[in-house]
Amino acid sequence: MKSLALALTAMAVLATTAFAAPARQIIGGEQDHSLAEVGDCEHFYKTTFTSFPSQVSDREQTDLPLAGVEQLRVNATPEGGISIRGWNKPNARLIVCRTAAALTRPQALRVLGAIRVSHLNGEITATGYPNDDTQAWWVNMILYVPRRAAVDVHALNGGVAIRNMAGRITAHATSGGISVAQSSGRYKLSTESGGITLDRISGEIEAISREGTIALKIPHAGLPTIEAKTADGGHILCTFKDCESGLGVWAPDRKTLRINGSLAHIRLSTIGAPILIGPATY
Repeated sequence: MKSLALALTAMAVLATTAFAAPARQIIGGEQDHSLAEVGDCEHFYKTTFTSFPSQVSDREQTDLPLAGVEQLRVNATPEGGISIRGWNKPNARLIVCRTAAALTRPQALRVLGAIRVSHLNGEITATGYPNDDTQAWWVNMILYVPRRAAVDVHALNGGVAIRNMAGRITAHATSGGISVAQSSGRYKLSTESGGITLDRISGEIEAISREGTIALKIPHAGLPTIEAKTADGGHILCTFKDCESGLGVWAPDRKTLRINGSLAHIRLSTIGAPILIGPATY
């Protein structure tokens, strides 16, 4: 998925968080969603940078039974990211990648030891000491679930990466990006400024981003029914020839594009950011 990484960079979907207040000492982070294919802590797609001189990490793996759980709900820490990966097993597997940073190594170890990730009745949440001007922590989560599972994900700066799923997915991020690849199902995705990338997906998709780019990458063989809308400073760019033929219907101001009819399976919407539609790369 190296090509996806390049696409994310070119389309400004690779997100870098803004400088935080000095009290938090978190400088920022970057996301390379192509690394979401790897599935381990050492190569997690989200990297966070701090000004603290000492940083420690550890890893924990837990298998979660899903009997009686209709929907998994995952809440990320402010700087942590979430990777959702579908597999053909009835249970879920949670890999927790914990990191703590502080002024000294003993303090960082204390902060790391206080991080707790709970999973009760399908809800996964991380807690720990308050972040301040002497310490900080975050958790990246890798969650393997049955491909047709229902999942509700909430992230802030860390963003969300979803692979190989075919269920009902709701995901929201603030400044973190959302990336979905090689998946089907029903999706409701939203971000404020992090951007959304959709690569080789099918099903019912609604993607909304206020200030982040939406990039839709689809195979050459046949365009799905698509409705793309933007406003204010946004624009729509479609590199398929069909977008300018009878299959593509543009509004006079070119702020709305409908492809293959008005009943769209894929609906894309931004306010102040571009919508990019082009061929998938392999």
